Amino acid sequence: MIRRLVTALVAFACLALPAEAHRLKLFAQVTGDTIAGYGFYIGGGRPEGADLVVTTPEGKEVSQLKTGEDGGFSFRPPTPGRYRLTLSGGDGHFASIDISTDGTPAAPSPTTVTPAASAVPVDLDARIAQAVDAAVARQIRPLLKAYDAADGRVRFNDLVGGLGWIIGLAGLWAWFRSRRSGHGS
Repeated sequence: MIRRLVTALVAFACLALPAEAHRLKLFAQVTGDTIAGYGFYIGGGRPEGADLVVTTPEGKEVSQLKTGEDGGFSFRPPTPGRYRLTLSGGDGHFASIDISTDGTPAAPSPTTVTPAASAVPVDLDARIAQAVDAAVARQIRPLLKAYDAADGRVRFNDLVGGLGWIIGLAGLWAWFRSRRSGHGS
């Protein structure tokens, strides 16, 4: 009886691991007027030649791209604004990200704040904002990559939670089996 239970637990554990190992993630960043990034699978690997669809928040398709050998892509949108990138890695693996190229939040906020008029000419404001955006993007790029990679890893509490599910299901199975065998005698 114990041997069957252990065998069932090992079989369930083997079946549970590959699903987490193939989850698809998408990393993208705006640098200047270009959106660039890459897709990656949890557990390693990048989707080579995967389809990337760029749409507006309203759902209008702007472009279709393919990822390179390293799972990377680069795209220059026709106008500044908000975009949704959806990556299809095949076999039902999808990842999406909302991104903005004009400084507005990627997801629309419920309230819009209009900045007060500035005494500095608009052209100079735009150039300063662009220079600051480029400098910040260059500095935080390694942090964003590390965060995305860490977010994609299987954590200890994920493993313990999975084992809890397996043990719980095995316990339910044993309980139902004992109830059935108790009624039959």
